[in-house]
Amino acid sequence: MNKTLILGAGRSALGAAKLLLRQGHRPLVSDIAEKFPEIAQEIRADGADLVIGPQTPELLTGISQLVVSPGLSPEIPILQEARRRGLPILSEIDLALKVFEGTVMGVTGTNGKSTTTTLLAHLLQELGSKAEASGNIGIAPSLLIAEDRVPEILVLELSSYQLDFSQPIRNHCSLFMSFSPDHLERHGTMENYFKAKWKLMLGTVESGRLIMPRRIVEQAHAYAVPFPKAPITQIVVDAETPYKAYGPSQVVHIDSQKGLVSGDGFPQAETLPADLSFHNQLNVVASILAVRSLVEASWKDLLRGVTTYQWLPYRFQKIGSIQGHPVFNDSKSTNVESTLVALQSMRVPALVLLGGQPKGESFAPIAAHRDRIGKLIAFGAAGPKIESDLKDLNPIVFPTLKAALDAIVGLVRQHPAPLVFSPACASFDEFKNFEERGAFFNQNLTPLLDKS
Repeated sequence: MNKTLILGAGRSALGAAKLLLRQGHRPLVSDIAEKFPEIAQEIRADGADLVIGPQTPELLTGISQLVVSPGLSPEIPILQEARRRGLPILSEIDLALKVFEGTVMGVTGTNGKSTTTTLLAHLLQELGSKAEASGNIGIAPSLLIAEDRVPEILVLELSSYQLDFSQPIRNHCSLFMSFSPDHLERHGTMENYFKAKWKLMLGTVESGRLIMPRRIVEQAHAYAVPFPKAPITQIVVDAETPYKAYGPSQVVHIDSQKGLVSGDGFPQAETLPADLSFHNQLNVVASILAVRSLVEASWKDLLRGVTTYQWLPYRFQKIGSIQGHPVFNDSKSTNVESTLVALQSMRVPALVLLGGQPKGESFAPIAAHRDRIGKLIAFGAAGPKIESDLKDLNPIVFPTLKAALDAIVGLVRQHPAPLVFSPACASFDEFKNFEERGAFFNQNLTPLLDKS
């Protein structure tokens, strides 16, 4: 009997193990430490073998293929040895798609992929389709299949880490939402990072569709990546001009100031909901285009679905106001590009709160939006670098987020303006993840918010 070695014992490994067990296999799961005891307990209870400890070459004895959890480096010694032996290396996504017979839609990008994935699934569900958001968000697709919760349409959020180990994913519609510096400790260069994400595009079937902002098309040409035969829809925002694309393509325009969308596929200009932030205009338009590549639906029906969607927390989320000025929690902002997008959503200058654990990026691009910054507040490990890169903006620097929030009411009094918490940094200097950081912000600000 063929035997599979699953490296890593997290959420994706659990799904892979359950699916293999259902298929009559007994996988071996390996991790260097028991990081998720509840998952480890479930893996054992299901009947899979679990080994905790060093991942030595002996683990490969009798193994016919490996399934690798996305958080692992492609360069760890056991993977190098597996390649030397010619063993197939798969992702949990590959394992699931080997048996999934429905329609696949894939979403990637540095920012915006979680919102777009869940919005896509929601719109399809509102139209009566059996769709499920999966992949990097929600339930692993292999677990959906193993537990008989197989949807008609699988909407996959795919990180560069997942795509690193995946074969080309045969899908009907691929969306590449944004691209900016991130995960360079894994990929080494921006070009490698881009090409990891571009793997999603290469699997798009010829009768399918690629959807992406104009900037992504431009970046693809700069890196000279191959284009699949599927037609491209490029989304052009405001004054941007269309960029050449290989093969058939169409252009959709967003006027972010007027909240209008027009172009190919829209006989007349359509109005977007008035309260959408700049980046959510892009997420909504891309999702609507993707849905319409699969099913017939009117603009009115699709917008009704947008109004019933529950926006994900900590993504430019308005949590209330202080002294009449709105407060936005954008803790999901873990790089400079996402903070630039948040600033583009502001119509008046704001108090901008950023900081955390820097990723080696320059903060200087933020200065290009100085007209949207009333006062800059920095905190955490990135404070000194923010102060250096943006010295012309005279930032106020605090050692921690807590210290900054303790001073926030006084700062709003001194500089009456909206408050935008968009850190532009990782959270790991003070928090486990951006969710914990976002919850901490809300907990500390809620008592200070105006009573409605």
